[in-house]
Amino acid sequence: LAVSAAGSRPQQPAEQSWPVVRIDEILKAHPLKEGEAQTLVELMRGQGVSVNLVQVRSRVRPHVHKSHEETVYLIDGGGILILGDRTYTVKAGALIMIPKGVVHSFEAKQPTSVLSIFNPPFDGADRIFTDEPAPAR
Repeated sequence: LAVSAAGSRPQQPAEQSWPVVRIDEILKAHPLKEGEAQTLVELMRGQGVSVNLVQVRSRVRPHVHKSHEETVYLIDGGGILILGDRTYTVKAGALIMIPKGVVHSFEAKQPTSVLSIFNPPFDGADRIFTDEPAPAR
C-alpha cells in the first residue's frame, strides 16, 4: 500500500530513535493534512526490510511490486482491499501479506493509517501502476 505518495523517497520522521519508534508520536508529528490524499513516512530501514507509516484518505491506485513482498498492518481506519482477483473488507487490526507480483489497491472508507513492511527495503522504482499505460522505453 505504500504506493502513490509523492516521490520515490519517503519523508523521514523528525527525530529517529531507531531501533524503537513510537507510532503515536509519529502520527501526531506527521498528520494527514486537509486536502492530502495520502502520506508516507519511512520509520526504519535495514539491509533486508523497511517499515513505512502510510496514511490514506481516499485510495491507493492499483499497482504491483515486481521485487518486493509487502506486509500491511492496519492501525486505524478501514476500507476495501483488492488483492489480485479477491476483494476484502479490512479494518483496524487486520494483517495482510501481499506477495510480489500481485496487483493490489485500497479504497479507504475513512482516513486509514497502516504500517507497510517491505522485504527487501522499499524502492519506489519497483512500484508499477496498472491503471495507466506503462511508460515508453
